[in-house]
Amino acid sequence: MPRKNRVLSPTGVYHVMLRGVNRNVIFFCDKDRERFVKILRKVTSCFKVAGELYPPYCHIHAYCLMDNHVHLLIAEGSESISAIMRRISVAYVMYLNNRYLRVGTPFQGRFQSEPVCDKDYFVKLLRYIHHNPIKAEMVSSLDDYPWSSWHEYKNVMADVDVCTHKLPYGNLSWAEICRLVRENCEHMLPNTPIDSQRMSDREAVAVLDSLCQGKSIKDFSKAERKKIISQALSLGVMKLQLARITEIPYSTIVYQSKKK
Repeated sequence: MPRKNRVLSPTGVYHVMLRGVNRNVIFFCDKDRERFVKILRKVTSCFKVAGELYPPYCHIHAYCLMDNHVHLLIAEGSESISAIMRRISVAYVMYLNNRYLRVGTPFQGRFQSEPVCDKDYFVKLLRYIHHNPIKAEMVSSLDDYPWSSWHEYKNVMADVDVCTHKLPYGNLSWAEICRLVRENCEHMLPNTPIDSQRMSDREAVAVLDSLCQGKSIKDFSKAERKKIISQALSLGVMKLQLARITEIPYSTIVYQSKKK
């Protein structure tokens, strides 16, 4: 069955999401996240070829790196959205495969995108993207999550790292955007393609408590622990999430989940 053509944005602005295969994690540690941000920084920077200065491939207005997916609010620059995302994904896949001695892509199919055609939707997306870690119950405040562009927004007078101060709608100031982003977005964007099936940490803890019958998973034998890990993963708890809430090393969880 042929895949549908991508819907192009008349403004050149898109909400883009890269998702891991089978909702698997695409970032295994902070070093991986740092590399992805470095790639974003590179594609948003001007560059020289044979002494001639060229404009950036794109402009990024917001980003958020979650465990198993990435959200970008991105505007085309000197390249199309497809070329930009190919450049970003190929650079990260090459890094990931080299670092972890793996092959293939960690991403699920082609990236998802939707056009952003007006100011109101642009602002809603800024809120939604930055509030993702709060919605997932990973943190309780925008300020507590280090892997989003919120920190660039709240430091209005600071040097820009990845995001551009040049917003696509001229009547929006950077300071005004910051105020709007801080507003609660719980009721917004019900039809945005998000990881709606991802289990929250609170739900994962409840699953684990049920399986462990109120005891700590570390109180069980290795065989019993392996069984609990397998059951938790089958119920929708993610490996990295399980490592986070149990404080069991991620490598141990991966090994025990594969061990027969």
